[in-house]
Amino acid sequence: LRRMLAYASLSHVGLVVLGIASFDLQGMQGSVLQLLNFTLAAGGGFLLISALHHRIGSTDQLSLGGAARSMPLLASFFLLFGFAGMGLPGTSGFPAELLILLSAFKHHTGAGLAALFAMVLGAVYFLSLYRRAFLGPVNNPVVADAMDLRPRELAFAIVLAFFILAVGFYPSAVLDVIKPAGEAWVARLHPQ
Repeated sequence: LRRMLAYASLSHVGLVVLGIASFDLQGMQGSVLQLLNFTLAAGGGFLLISALHHRIGSTDQLSLGGAARSMPLLASFFLLFGFAGMGLPGTSGFPAELLILLSAFKHHTGAGLAALFAMVLGAVYFLSLYRRAFLGPVNNPVVADAMDLRPRELAFAIVLAFFILAVGFYPSAVLDVIKPAGEAWVARLHPQ
């Protein structure tokens, strides 16, 4: 799971660079929003992976199978954070990735198609990993007896989930704040 999160981090950074390389307001706003999304989704992912490691002694997907049965809250929040990383509608990743893709397609169709392909590949990879780690039969007795999220872990997960959903459903709250800086950046790049 840790390796998956590391690869997802590289993918998010690639999207940020693509948005910045478009040299327009839409791409820049998408990049800043993607950085925020990455902070929330990866922060939540690392929190939950750490909790898993503490309980199971491993984060290897093969030793986890069926973890959602004994840890339904952990599995649910992990899925939400993964959805944010994939850019599913309603999460903070959607407006970020949409802005970056629109900007990329406007300036370079090939880069936009490559990014879209990478997003689809990442989603397939995450969903198959989630299925192996959290769904199916419990194969490990340590997993069967594992405790779900503790109150402090649950509080952190709820706060991160709140911001992921808030930005997903109301991205203009963030976009309005970063718009003046973005306009100034674009004006410096394209002097009249």
